[in-house]
Amino acid sequence: MKQIYEKKIDIENKQKTILFIQEKVDKYISELAVLSKSYETVIINLSGIEKTGLTGSDWRRIKYFSDEFKNLASTFGYRSAKVDDIKIEHATMLPYLDNIELRANVAYEKEERTDIKSDSSASDFVRLIWSYLISLQKTSYELNGNHPNFILFDEPAQHSMSENSVNKLLTTICTIPGLQSIVAASFDESDDNFVASTKGLNKDNYNLIRLPKKIISKL
Repeated sequence: MKQIYEKKIDIENKQKTILFIQEKVDKYISELAVLSKSYETVIINLSGIEKTGLTGSDWRRIKYFSDEFKNLASTFGYRSAKVDDIKIEHATMLPYLDNIELRANVAYEKEERTDIKSDSSASDFVRLIWSYLISLQKTSYELNGNHPNFILFDEPAQHSMSENSVNKLLTTICTIPGLQSIVAASFDESDDNFVASTKGLNKDNYNLIRLPKKIISKL
């Protein structure tokens, strides 16, 4: 009789242990189910993130900048290549033409790139610089960037730049919203060159300051 009673107690204790373990297992399974659901949600969210790390707003800025850059290059008379073939590389935000970078001899992605300047005339290269600088300001102004909205051009009509191109530049910067620009130019010390370069400009849109031939003199 005593053996039967002890065996009954042993069975009851084992049942209690099994029930305790079962409750623990059920709790862990429930927690794992919650973690699994969270993990699934994280994986779905990660799959929707651009591998470049750029947001939708970033891509809109890049597209706006690229479009403005090409439009201005055409406006300023860039002719060394098809403007539509110029691409803005999102990793560097520099323009490329057939995988040739705008600035000289830069190793990028383990591939040596040549200077686009060698494939463009000197004046065309300057046109690209104009386009790039102005496009940065316009993109920042229109899409809430951090540009100071100030550009200084020092002798922009270099490399025998045509008067028509200079006129396009001056007309453009005089009409861009929010931009304050200063242009220091000699116009080849020719009044005719100045008249041709400023033809059609609204005098209310700019302030002309004429400097003497020699602005440094003895005190």
